[in-house]
Amino acid sequence: MIGRRQFTRQIARQLHTSARNSANQFSIPRWAYLACGSVILGAGVSFWSVNSSIVRSDATFASVFPVSEVMKHNTMDDCWIAIDGHVYDVSKFLAQHPGGAARILRFAGSDASSAFRSIHTESVLNRMKEHVTYLGPLGEGEFLNKAKKEQKLDVALGDKPSLAHIFNLSDFEFVAKKVLPQTTFTYYATGSSDEFSLRENRYAYSRVFFKPKALQNVQQVSTSTKMLGIDAELPLYISGFAGSCLAHPDAEWNLQRAAYKEKIVQMVPKQNSIDFDEFFDGVPADQEQWAQLHFYTDEELENMDEYINRFESRKNIKGIFFNVDVTALGNREKDSKVRALDEDLGETLNEMANNSGAEYCKTFTWDHVRKLVQKTNLPVGLKGIQRGEDVVLAAQNGIKAVILSNHGGRQLDFSRPPLEVLAEAKQMLKENGLEKDIEIYVDGGIRRGSDIIKAICLGAKGVGMGRPFLYAMAGYGEAGVVRAIQILKMEMINNMRLLGARNIAELDESFIDASSLKLHNPNVNDRLYDENYVSLPSPPWGKA
Repeated sequence: MIGRRQFTRQIARQLHTSARNSANQFSIPRWAYLACGSVILGAGVSFWSVNSSIVRSDATFASVFPVSEVMKHNTMDDCWIAIDGHVYDVSKFLAQHPGGAARILRFAGSDASSAFRSIHTESVLNRMKEHVTYLGPLGEGEFLNKAKKEQKLDVALGDKPSLAHIFNLSDFEFVAKKVLPQTTFTYYATGSSDEFSLRENRYAYSRVFFKPKALQNVQQVSTSTKMLGIDAELPLYISGFAGSCLAHPDAEWNLQRAAYKEKIVQMVPKQNSIDFDEFFDGVPADQEQWAQLHFYTDEELENMDEYINRFESRKNIKGIFFNVDVTALGNREKDSKVRALDEDLGETLNEMANNSGAEYCKTFTWDHVRKLVQKTNLPVGLKGIQRGEDVVLAAQNGIKAVILSNHGGRQLDFSRPPLEVLAEAKQMLKENGLEKDIEIYVDGGIRRGSDIIKAICLGAKGVGMGRPFLYAMAGYGEAGVVRAIQILKMEMINNMRLLGARNIAELDESFIDASSLKLHNPNVNDRLYDENYVSLPSPPWGKA
């Protein structure tokens, strides 16, 4: 009998456990855990390695398992799979798999590395320790039945351009389209319904033009600023979003480390891929962050104290933002069409994105907002404001910051681009004498340092970005996120010199012409953006 190692380290990361569970008020609901936290198989892109420290030494442990041996174990009763150079017996787990045994059996006696690491972090196998047994390292040989789509993705990863050949954020998106499974890329890139808001978010920036000042001393240019009292090297924060683990197994840690290195703010999402305590235990004491939350149920809303107290206990958190644009999920049709054809990854994404029927709280009102403000000493912000009148209401009710956002065009189609709402909101605040009482941020459609400058000139305190950092992480991990931030900083400095502005405080409406902002002219487009845009697919021909 071959000796086997048993996992001993306690689970650290708990992917997608219930937000209703008071033990973990931070992650995705429990129904999403087994689907995303089991050995669910779909094509993948990044590197996940088994840490030998997570298993106990066994004197009877065999040396290695050659590929030829692994391939023999390919039945329901005797099912082995290989993951990143290590062999596992998953026979007992087949009956436990929420998506059915077939999803694993298609990799029986084969290499499931790409499928596994497209979603999971290291602790997932630990959590499955009662059903998944580690056998040992994989020996020499070549699997003959490796899925064609995995081969294609592996080739794409090997052939991708080096970071030295990445010059703008659209380049990252181009690479991500090549190295991510189509289902994953579409999940990130999709908008709602016909995606007019998705595209208008981008096009709005093409309707604002610069008015440079000549003969200014711009030898020294600074992009530094303060956002809710946090010192930042750029008026930029990394938005909170679900599904980072689909882009790279280090997920939010990539974002946290890059934000720390480049001295910008990271917004940590409620739907974090990494367990709350493990994540924050790894954050440097001097890194300042924001938290992003939303409510699934009335019960969560009534127990808001638990959320607030948990974040207040973490000294890194300097502000809490609550989503106010998710009373229901937007009709993300392109995403739904593509994942319906993916028997591996589709169901996992259904549950991660709540397409499987989960409800959001529909009773969150301004009365609750006032309670939130009273219950914490942290600045409270609202994310998802889409009209100037609500910005005024927020200021009147003690909110310290709002994020003008239509959820990246993923919620209500034909909602206006945040840049357009920004101009409206600033004017309304001035009319009510409230412009100094609240900070305004915008997200959606930002791809250039010049876009950040335009938003600042129109009155934003800073901007948030999500998709570009996911794309950067998908192809290059932490280094990609760092490179993306550096590109934006270089573009800002270059544009500020050409504008005649030496620092963020000097950027105001005198530098821009926004008279065309509300003219929704489809004839002026962004070629780089349009080349990456993928239109909604038609129904598959000849399929039942």
